[in-house]
Amino acid sequence: MKVVWQVAGGLCVIGAAFWWTCTGRGDGGREPSGRSANRGGDVAQSFAPRRTPSGMASGPYHGMSWQIHYSATAVEQAKVMCREIADLGADTVMISNPGYQEHAGSDSFKIDPVVTPSREQWLEIFRIAHDNGLRIILMPIILLSDPRGNEWRGVISPPNWDDWFEQYRKFILHFARIAEEGKVEVFMVGSELVSTEKFTNRWHEVIREARKEFSGKLSYSANWDHYKVVEFWDELDLVGMTSYYKLSSEPRPSLHDLIKAWGPLRKGLLKWQATVNKPLLFTEAGWCSQEGASIEPWNYYYKQEATPAGLEEQLNCYLAFMETWKYSDEPGKRLTPEQLGGVLWWEWNDTPGGKNDYNYTPRGKPAEKALRDWFAAARKRWPATSPAK
Repeated sequence: MKVVWQVAGGLCVIGAAFWWTCTGRGDGGREPSGRSANRGGDVAQSFAPRRTPSGMASGPYHGMSWQIHYSATAVEQAKVMCREIADLGADTVMISNPGYQEHAGSDSFKIDPVVTPSREQWLEIFRIAHDNGLRIILMPIILLSDPRGNEWRGVISPPNWDDWFEQYRKFILHFARIAEEGKVEVFMVGSELVSTEKFTNRWHEVIREARKEFSGKLSYSANWDHYKVVEFWDELDLVGMTSYYKLSSEPRPSLHDLIKAWGPLRKGLLKWQATVNKPLLFTEAGWCSQEGASIEPWNYYYKQEATPAGLEEQLNCYLAFMETWKYSDEPGKRLTPEQLGGVLWWEWNDTPGGKNDYNYTPRGKPAEKALRDWFAAARKRWPATSPAK
């Protein structure tokens, strides 16, 4: 999602902001509960009690992703988005919202109240989602507001990593506390921060601090080509990753060829999953309705033209993914929720969609019908959908 997020960050209105620095701002200048000022690691850990999920809250997630770009309209938009996502048949909504860093080499980042809802707004958004029978996955991310060239959050390189991680810790704990108060089911501690992933010990600290504040499940969304590098999966409950694999070399591949391309990818992912022994969670499964979407699924700019062939390619990419990653007890095709913890489709928004749209949304396109059928099958297999209350 590198390209899409650059566009979103560049277009966003940057107004008055909360700056997240090492002075203590961002978490009220206090240490989080259970945390000593002694950072030597020899203080007993005090974690929030684990929330007991009800019904489907502990089962696989079948959901849609929704991005919040403006706080002023977020609550009203939630009423529409959550109703529509529930009507599709989804049992989960993943809500994404950014904090901003100027460019990859910046030494600080901020939460913009023009973009990020207040605590009270978040709690109302979470209530709306739960009232619509949806479980919630909250994914705060970092965007670059003024990237230099092709920079994106995956290449962040601040002057001082200690300072950056201290700010990031406060950023994550801000969202974790609100997520806990709103009884969110899953909290993502990060997304596609490729250049940071080598700092395993620092990530352990961030995750453990988040665990003290949030009693639901924790995950991290790795880039599709960088999940093996991450060495902190042992601290998390779900292995999050995007799914933007190259599936063809030419536009308009057949459904048969797309399914065939997924074969070795599926085999490799499940073989690796067995080594970490945590369920996979596809945090972004999606393709633009463009000819060539199967070649570079992450590239929103590949062919910005709405065509019948583009709609068909998006549909076939959806169908190939659904066929590849369907749950089964059949020998040779076995797939269980212990291996695949869920799929979140990218994305649902309030644009018209339809045949004249070439973006990721399946709204009003052939892919929407396939998605509704997929959700219906999931509801039939796991009918006791119930968000944590």
